[in-house]
Amino acid sequence: MKKFVLLAHGPMEHTPEFRDAHMRWWSSMAGNVTDSGNPLFNGRNVSADSSVTEVTGDPVAGYSIIEAESLEDAIALLDGCPMDMWVYEAMPM
Repeated sequence: MKKFVLLAHGPMEHTPEFRDAHMRWWSSMAGNVTDSGNPLFNGRNVSADSSVTEVTGDPVAGYSIIEAESLEDAIALLDGCPMDMWVYEAMPM
């Protein structure tokens, strides 16, 4: 199995309907989750020259790590997810 990092981003509705949809989706893929992750906030961009700026634009709101056979399988696990996700394959080192 390969590992994939899910990065939640974009607007999220903090309504009972959103929470219910999130819990249904999360339950549907619970067997593939290796690290449920955490919300992320207060991000900073640190450049190679050590300059530090606030993260702007569409920042990452949280992360999770899952296992799947392929990128396509990881994407299929996002069916029913009520938020926008970026999906990256974590390459073994």
